[in-house]
Amino acid sequence: MSPESNAYGVLLGSIASAAWAVFVYFIKRALMNAPVLKVTAAVTTVNAAMVTIIAIGFISIDDFQAVTKATLAFALLAGFLHIGISRSFYYRAIHRIGPNRSIPIALTYPAITAVAAAFTLGETPTLSIFIGLAILLVGITLIVQAEPSREAEGETRGARWKLFGWISAGVTSLLWGVAAIFFKKASLNLHPLATAAIALWVGAATALLLMTLSRGEESRGPIPASAWRWIFAAAVCQSIAVPFYNFAFVHTLAVRVTALVSAQPLIVLALGWLFLREMENITPRLVLGALLTVGGTIFVIT
Repeated sequence: MSPESNAYGVLLGSIASAAWAVFVYFIKRALMNAPVLKVTAAVTTVNAAMVTIIAIGFISIDDFQAVTKATLAFALLAGFLHIGISRSFYYRAIHRIGPNRSIPIALTYPAITAVAAAFTLGETPTLSIFIGLAILLVGITLIVQAEPSREAEGETRGARWKLFGWISAGVTSLLWGVAAIFFKKASLNLHPLATAAIALWVGAATALLLMTLSRGEESRGPIPASAWRWIFAAAVCQSIAVPFYNFAFVHTLAVRVTALVSAQPLIVLALGWLFLREMENITPRLVLGALLTVGGTIFVIT
């Protein structure tokens, strides 16, 4: 791997990480006074359409057709778990506890992938994995103990409502950690953009099904007209991040790409301090917790 290719891969990974960091603030705006599951379905559907258009414009139709049953199964599983199911939890977490508290926890998923690989693929767990997990635990503890984010007007909720936000962030990390393996296996035999397009449409269908089956408050009522601009902005960010993320793996080591994405909470914190300082309630304990979760995750995967 040449230095030029490596530098290009790092650049692509950095752009993907930044796009995802900006995305969380658009989705936070879209979720204000809106049904979470309907917003999830809307964003995922628009995201799938955008990535499909990009894929058709840049790759041959043969890349969609040259797919084995096994590869298709991995792409379907990735879409079901990583997109459809996990996004419903991820957006709930952002809505209930804010991006600066949910993102550091959700973005610990590379550590889960590394640990799962160590124990399920016969690899010997290393000392760095255990040290990294210890750092992660301290970081997550600090984030949970930090002062909560301030609620938007008209959205005062109880402790149980917020507790499910914390649980949702943890479930997101678990789902992403497992589903990352399916994405990797699918992309080995199928163009990354084709894999992304297939997975996103499966995710969109799953999100629509969850929205239809749910009878709770998170699926009731229409999406406010004011939320649609934020929904499209969030989908644009996702559509930038996914292709850049996939192509970064082509040009540099996977561990570097994963480390760049794992550092995303630091970008989210900076944006939160600049644009949502009062709402997000950025505290020293929260910042230290985010730093430790990022450091612990990178320690595990390197």
